[in-house]
Amino acid sequence: MKIIGTPIVGKSYFCTIKLLAIKFMRKIYPFFILLALFAVSCTKEYITNEYNEYVTNQYITNNDSVYIREFYSVVLSQQREVTREIMPAYLQAGDSVAICAASNAVTEADLRNGIATLQSWGLKVLEADNLYDVSGRYAGTLAQRLDGLQKLIDNPNIKAIIAARGGYGAVQLFPFLDLRPLENHPKWMVGFSDATVLHAAMNNLGFQTIHGAMANNFSNSASVSSLKQALFGEMLELSIPTNSDCIQGVAEGRLVGGNLTTFYALGGTTIDLNMKGAILFIEETGEANYNVDRMLKNLKLSGKLDEIRGVVVGQLTSMTQGVDLPLNEIILNNVRDLGIPVMYGVPAGHGTPNMSLYLGRTVKLEVGAGTSKISF
Repeated sequence: MKIIGTPIVGKSYFCTIKLLAIKFMRKIYPFFILLALFAVSCTKEYITNEYNEYVTNQYITNNDSVYIREFYSVVLSQQREVTREIMPAYLQAGDSVAICAASNAVTEADLRNGIATLQSWGLKVLEADNLYDVSGRYAGTLAQRLDGLQKLIDNPNIKAIIAARGGYGAVQLFPFLDLRPLENHPKWMVGFSDATVLHAAMNNLGFQTIHGAMANNFSNSASVSSLKQALFGEMLELSIPTNSDCIQGVAEGRLVGGNLTTFYALGGTTIDLNMKGAILFIEETGEANYNVDRMLKNLKLSGKLDEIRGVVVGQLTSMTQGVDLPLNEIILNNVRDLGIPVMYGVPAGHGTPNMSLYLGRTVKLEVGAGTSKISF
C-alpha cells in the first residue's frame, strides 16, 4: 500500500519554517544595522564636544596619544600663568591682626598662648565672631564661619589673618567667600594644613600669603620665631644641607602649594591650584604611602607637573608605609624625569619646627652639592 500524504505534509512543514525564518530576520535586521554602525563609530580615535576638548574612545598607552597632546593640554591652557604678585605690608608694632576659624573648632585654652605671643610682639589681636563657636567638628555653622572670616577680610585695619587651627572645612566657604576687598587692602593670610585652601584661592589671584604656624600651635620657639620674621619682613632665606634625595639645579618661580591632599582635592574646581611656571611645595601627614603616589600620579597625568620649575618637599609625618615603597622613592619616581631641581626635607609642615614660607611669591631655588636654599 502506497502512502502519498507524507511527502506533502513534509514539504508544507519546511515551507512554514522558511516563512517564519524570513519574518524573524526582517524583525532583527535593523538591530544588526545599528550594531554595525556602533562598532564602526567605536573605531574613531576621538570626538569633539562643545568645548573643543578631545575625548578618546580607545585605550591608548603611548605618549603621543590625544590624552596628552590634545585633551589635557586644552584643559590646562584655560588656566593662565599668574604673573602679578600683590604683597601685603609687613607688620609693625601697633598693627592689628585677627584670628579666624574656618575649619575645626577650638577652645580659649587652645589659643591662649598664641594670642599672648602675638600681643608680646606689640600687635593688637582681634577675634573672629565665630572663633569659639562649635557645630559638630566645625567652628560654627557654615554661615557663622563664612561671616566670621568675611568680616576680617572686609576690615581695612586688619593687616594679617592667622588661622586658629586646621582640620577640615575651609573649602566649604567657596564660592561664597569674597576676596575682592583684598585688592584695596591686602593682608597676610597665615596657616597651613586646611588653610592650604585659602592659600590656593589667594595665590591664584596674585596675593602673597604665609605658610606657617597657626594660633593653636605656638609652642615651638623656632616655628614662632620664623613666623615673626616672615610677618615683620625679616625672613630672607631658608636653607638645609643637601641630602641624597635632593636633585641639584637652580630655578625661579612663584612658590605655591601646601598640604598635598588638600590642594589635590581642589583639582578641577574654580580654585584649582595654579602651578604654571611655579615651584611646588608639598607636605603631608597621616596618609598611606600609596595615597601619595596616587595624588602625584594625578598631577603628573594631568600635565600639571610638566608646568612646574622646581619642587620643595616638606615634612611627611605620621605616614603609613605598609608594603609600599618608601616615600622618598615614590616622590622622586614622579618628579625625577622632569629635569628640575628638588629640595627634599625642608622643615615645614605638620612636624616641628614648622618654618614659615612665603607662598605666591617669586623665589629662587638653589640646590647645590652642599647646601640647598630658598631665597625670598
